Amino acid sequence: MKHYTVQLDVFQGPLDLLLHLIKEFEIDIDDIQMSLLTEQYLAYIHKMKELELNIASEYLVMASELLRIKSKMLLPEPAIEESYEDPRDELVSQLLEYQNYKFYADNLKVIKETADKKFIKAPHVFEEREIDENIVIHLNELLEAYEKVKSRVHVEEDVHIYVEREPFTDQDAREFLKNKFRVKKQLSIGELFHFDEPINQVVQVFITLLDLVRLNHFRIDIKSQTDFYIKEIKES
Repeated sequence: MKHYTVQLDVFQGPLDLLLHLIKEFEIDIDDIQMSLLTEQYLAYIHKMKELELNIASEYLVMASELLRIKSKMLLPEPAIEESYEDPRDELVSQLLEYQNYKFYADNLKVIKETADKKFIKAPHVFEEREIDENIVIHLNELLEAYEKVKSRVHVEEDVHIYVEREPFTDQDAREFLKNKFRVKKQLSIGELFHFDEPINQVVQVFITLLDLVRLNHFRIDIKSQTDFYIKEIKES
């Protein structure tokens, strides 16, 4: 068996730790080896106790859930004619959903970091002017005009102008969501954005929203592929 060293500072919750263990020990997420997964998870909890760190209640709840599933797996399977529900199904569903949120959050973060390095200038609208079709410009006249301009402009080296986009942070996104949900606790995507916001703001809000969904502060109700609602969940 591989030697396992716990990194206590990288996990954002019990599901994050479970995904790490599944990847570390190459466990099939659709056919989880509960004995191995439970053993390594409890080793993490034990390590936290050894270091005298405060263990969040959600880690202890997950530990008890893993032990419950493991004990159910030890029971003999019922006869074929009886309905049988795999005790791992709910855990697998949670892991897959969390994995998807994490995947899209990471991708949105990359998009935001790329967008922060770019500055998009609004298109310039040129006024239409009447053109005298009788005017004829010859090539030698264009060359003469070019030489005159060139003689007056002297550039010693290439000039690079860097324009930094004003950052939109996670804290800004949380304040944005707080203001949006101050009156209504459920908003459609059209109510959340006016779609004239800077791209880095939209991306950061989505990243923060996915993180808050993972933490069970918000819920996304999908009505169709293009229609969904975001609902704030009040803490009890």
